[in-house]
Amino acid sequence: MNFLGSLLGFGIKKIFLFHFLTLVILFQCKPTELNSTCDTETDSYFQTLAILMATNEKYIFCGINAFGKRSKVPRFLIVTNVGANSATSSINVFRINAFTGEIAQVEGSPFNLTNRPRFSVTNASGTTVYVANIGNTSVSTLNLNPDTGALSVKFPDFTLASTPYSLVMDPTEKFLFASSETTQQIHRLAIDSSGSLSNLTPSTTTTNPTAGAVGRMVIDSSGKNLYAGLTSAAANLAGVQTFNLDSQTGGLTSLSVYQTGENNLSVAISPNDQFVYGTNYFSQDVFALFRNKDTGTLTVQPSVSAGIAPGYTIVDPLNRFLFVANSGTGQGTISAYTIQQSNGTLTQISGSPFNSGFSPIGLSIDTSGKFLYSSNTEGGNISGYSISEKGSLDPISGFPVTAGINPFSVEIVSY
Repeated sequence: MNFLGSLLGFGIKKIFLFHFLTLVILFQCKPTELNSTCDTETDSYFQTLAILMATNEKYIFCGINAFGKRSKVPRFLIVTNVGANSATSSINVFRINAFTGEIAQVEGSPFNLTNRPRFSVTNASGTTVYVANIGNTSVSTLNLNPDTGALSVKFPDFTLASTPYSLVMDPTEKFLFASSETTQQIHRLAIDSSGSLSNLTPSTTTTNPTAGAVGRMVIDSSGKNLYAGLTSAAANLAGVQTFNLDSQTGGLTSLSVYQTGENNLSVAISPNDQFVYGTNYFSQDVFALFRNKDTGTLTVQPSVSAGIAPGYTIVDPLNRFLFVANSGTGQGTISAYTIQQSNGTLTQISGSPFNSGFSPIGLSIDTSGKFLYSSNTEGGNISGYSISEKGSLDPISGFPVTAGINPFSVEIVSY
């Protein structure tokens, strides 16, 4: 009997057992050993196959070479607290309940980080966290314990020539890029096999309006292009700058600049690499840009209105919805839009914008597209929402959850 025939012959009971075992394993149940008997009529055959499918992207079982993408499960939520000064800054780590979206602080959290952390980015294995610090113009390199969620210092802070705003890592994890909030520059850093950073010179200069700097950045999944939000003073048009990324050297070559509005603080890219979005803090709108996957060039689509001071933009993992954190003083909101799949244009979802905490500035969505979290800077807390099939946001029970002083970014780490 071939492999497919074996699976079809299991019967209803074994199919149910298969799905149950897969779910259990995905949610952190660890097998102690594998029984590799190849008798398709035994439970051990079925159980071993389920374990391999749930925990490996490729494996050999009973003479069969099998491949499959293993879904990651969200485990931790990392929250950076900029604080009012160095003495009040920290990082919270919360454990995520993948079924309900609820969060609970891990032991030892909040973790002291006195250099005023702003944005974080974690490697694919979920073990090394890089943090942009405004207190000492540096990047911290931290260990993240996958079992406990504990943070510890891995290497001394790496000092930059200017204050970093955001970070982005290329898909090969060879390079880390830090945008400058005070200069028209992108700092380029090399990552060695241990996770240590070194400087690549010179920094890359951006094409900004007068008094501009660099906001958030994104890289497409193939590592071909980097897109940077160009910030500006009020009444000065800014936009998105496209760079070709050299995968061998980490070099950035400017490809084009697209005007989108006043002070483009945040850019986002859809997981299918088809659309890029620019959020304009002062002109209070969002631009959709259609991406040519071959050349990396963009075609600007019509803008749509956002809320007051939109400061962060994110696309859900299934390419269905765009969410924007409107970080104006006082009661904040989150705007939600459906994405037109042919050209990326946006339509506001019924009920949008949805109320959030005070002054939301960071957003994160779990890998299944079920839950969204926002950091509320003025409120000192985290809001959690379930995402409906139509893109509306419903508050999760137990939120808001207290964080530190001036929480800034939220990042989900999955395993």
